[in-house]
Amino acid sequence: MVGKMKGKLILSFFCLFFIFGANAKDDRLVILTTHSDTVMRPLMLAFADKYPNIKTQVVYRRVEIAERLIKNYPYQSIDIVMSSSANFYHHLDREGLLSRLPIKYETPDWLLKHSSIINDKVTAFGYSGIGIISNTQYLQKHQLPSPKSWKDLTAPIYQGHLTMTTPANSGTTQLMVENILQENGWEEGWKILLELNGNLASISARSARVSDAVARGIVGAGPVIDNYAFNHQKRFDFIDFDYFDKSIILPAYVAILAESDKHAEAGVFISFLLSEEGQEIVYNSDMAKIPLSENVLSTNSQLADSTDFILDSNKAYHRREVVNALFDQMITHNFPLMRQVWSDIHEAERQKDQTPERLDAISQARNIASSVLISENEANSPTLQALFTKAADQREYTDQALAVLYQWRTLEAERLEQALALLKETKSP
Repeated sequence: MVGKMKGKLILSFFCLFFIFGANAKDDRLVILTTHSDTVMRPLMLAFADKYPNIKTQVVYRRVEIAERLIKNYPYQSIDIVMSSSANFYHHLDREGLLSRLPIKYETPDWLLKHSSIINDKVTAFGYSGIGIISNTQYLQKHQLPSPKSWKDLTAPIYQGHLTMTTPANSGTTQLMVENILQENGWEEGWKILLELNGNLASISARSARVSDAVARGIVGAGPVIDNYAFNHQKRFDFIDFDYFDKSIILPAYVAILAESDKHAEAGVFISFLLSEEGQEIVYNSDMAKIPLSENVLSTNSQLADSTDFILDSNKAYHRREVVNALFDQMITHNFPLMRQVWSDIHEAERQKDQTPERLDAISQARNIASSVLISENEANSPTLQALFTKAADQREYTDQALAVLYQWRTLEAERLEQALALLKETKSP
């Protein structure tokens, strides 16, 4: 009995220590980032070597969890935020959670047009492009050409040879999806997304796992942000990467939180990040961001300052929750059924000497499988966007939002079943 009581007292002590310790102010400069610990390490070691009197701590979280941490736990000591997700900073700025930077940091004029959030609270420290990472050994083994475009990834020959993550799990993937939707138009963009996802072997839980799966030879190719590909190219000579012709430019950002009481130290860190030494580390380390002084997407000498496609980041930000929810209900939650439908479509289209009736059934099935459930006007509706926007202390959707999600998910399943029934008619008896 005494032993149990002693154990409870010790446990209570450690619980109290954790609670008060978490709230206690210390002298560390805390950096919340969506870049992994491994990626941040060379930068932090160099900073510590140059400024030994400024103690730092790096906290790595995914975007959604980072937002929740900042909004729900204001007592948690966080000074700086670093991420490549423009939506993350849109959200923080809208909520009044960012502070004015201690000095004005210069961003190249050509990069400014690629971001609507660089201002006196947010600055860029590098940038990336997007493209396709591929495993040349895998592709040669399966006698497949290297895909170069979004349209290439929809080709039937790549069925079961690709992977991709969901926009809800990755801020950069969310911008990739918007790249497709804005460049091709809403209807045509979703056609590409739906057929591309019908070719996936799996849906990756995180964007980093796309490049990992390709490097390990689990699949042949997938769309990624360039720095993931660059890091694998340093280790494996069979990894290839090609930028999309109209790659969006994704700046990497840094900002200071309004609650921080270490503005001077934060300013020193940002200045180091933008210094010649800091920029070299950003480029040559596993962070692998292109420095601000360079205006060329390195693997194909494409001029980043002359790209003719500019993403509307405001549109992307406001409808991100709608697009993410739509993607998950149509694709993620119906993935096995969707893969079967596209497999049957591709098989039916390969058959020769089809009757007019069978060709019509195949066309109907393809139209069903490649059609989005809602219009762009609906996705851009403030009412629908508000339905999927969660409050600071809200983790789950409202009952009304859940009802819409269920409706989308079941409607898409019914449509896919309808497509399968049509495709059965095309099979020879």
